[in-house]
Amino acid sequence: MNGRQLLWLLLIAGVAFWLWKSGKVTKGGGPQPVSSASTGAAGAAAGAAGQDCLSAAEEASRLTQDAATVLLRTPIDPAAFSAASDRASSAISSAEGRCGGGGSSAEQRAMEETRGALSEMRALLSELSSALSGSGSASEAPRRRETIDMRLDAARAALRG
Repeated sequence: MNGRQLLWLLLIAGVAFWLWKSGKVTKGGGPQPVSSASTGAAGAAAGAAGQDCLSAAEEASRLTQDAATVLLRTPIDPAAFSAASDRASSAISSAEGRCGGGGSSAEQRAMEETRGALSEMRALLSELSSALSGSGSASEAPRRRETIDMRLDAARAALRG
């Protein structure tokens, strides 16, 4: 490998690392559009409600991850965690308000999966808060994070049909 190839490799790796750390690129990608070509106007409105629910849950998931990230920084700032946790909790409540009902059976499955993910997010915040106060452990946090991601993936799949 000559010097020019090595320089390009380092440049590409540096840009990829910066994009990953800055949050510009995520592993899951963006929300998937709902196909409503064969469902008509009523199906399109129902799919929109499911997509709205899922989008709100994805935002709540992002804010929950931000709250968890605050605990990874040293020194730990309890006030910053409290503010991040409050934002995440508010987003979870908002998402729960948008995830009621559901028109089609696919949309109902998607909303059920999304509500399960929201429940896991609440449990994760509670676990992190307990760990910060010294009365508990956040040992289940990675498993909860994985469960949240799996449930949101299942909701996306259900909405795609």
